[in-house]
Amino acid sequence: MPTIELEVSERIDRHLAAVRLMSYMVFPDDAKLRAADEITLRVILADWYSRTFAEQDRRAQARVVRQIGSRLGADLPRALADPAGWMRKRIFEKFLKPAGGIFDGAVALTNSPSVEKLGRQWTERWWSIVYTGKLLALIGSIHQHHPQVGASVNKAIHILCKTEDATGIPGFPLVCESNLKKAWSKFKPVAHLCGAYVTTETHYYEEQLSRDFWEYWKESPAFYQDKMFGAFCVLAKSGERFATSFFPRGQREPLIPKDEIFALPDEIFEPRLSLPSFRALTDEEVAALKTYRAPKQIF
Repeated sequence: MPTIELEVSERIDRHLAAVRLMSYMVFPDDAKLRAADEITLRVILADWYSRTFAEQDRRAQARVVRQIGSRLGADLPRALADPAGWMRKRIFEKFLKPAGGIFDGAVALTNSPSVEKLGRQWTERWWSIVYTGKLLALIGSIHQHHPQVGASVNKAIHILCKTEDATGIPGFPLVCESNLKKAWSKFKPVAHLCGAYVTTETHYYEEQLSRDFWEYWKESPAFYQDKMFGAFCVLAKSGERFATSFFPRGQREPLIPKDEIFALPDEIFEPRLSLPSFRALTDEEVAALKTYRAPKQIF
């Protein structure tokens, strides 16, 4: 799999990077849907930035335009004559550059699923994303804190089946072995993104999650917030490095081979960055792990 191209030097770039990561996380198995989702989200984000700028008073708008005036040249008088309109065009051109600009972006949108359909896809895939992230985190925790046991996907699945409420949330799949295996199979290439998503969501929306799941469901992903984006990337990179370097007992390949994972670029991280460790298992998870029995081999 290729490395996900990201630019994170400025706040707007980080927002666009978050949109790209979201699209990879939700659609690792469908490049066309992934591209359609990213362009759609970029349009929504461009519209939000444009409307926010347009809501400023005219003097504030002109001040922003003059700050970048040296780069505008002959376009400066036109920008000052209609700051809001000029800025909207500039933002849409920047945000839709990956699609070839405003015109090509518009064409791409006409051939893409609707916002509602993409939203339904996100809802349908949410359970698998969450539980793929939980599986990776459990595998890492077992390996780090109980190395003598020998971490594996099957052990992590066993723990989740024993410790999670099987009925879960109405409208989503049951927590059972078959559903967990399907989730891991489809979202394995982005398991590191899924794990970072679960962790940042849990911390950022702790109050909403403890109060009412559907209240939380109305919120945008935590890593869309600028202050959480860095944490998301660090957690994802930690999961990526573990998944591509850990060899389950008796296996010749790592948990996720490097050619199967959508990697994050090393360039967006500080040199010698110390990546976080996996959490320790809870007492309930340790008890569940002790009851695991390897499936019998049929010859």
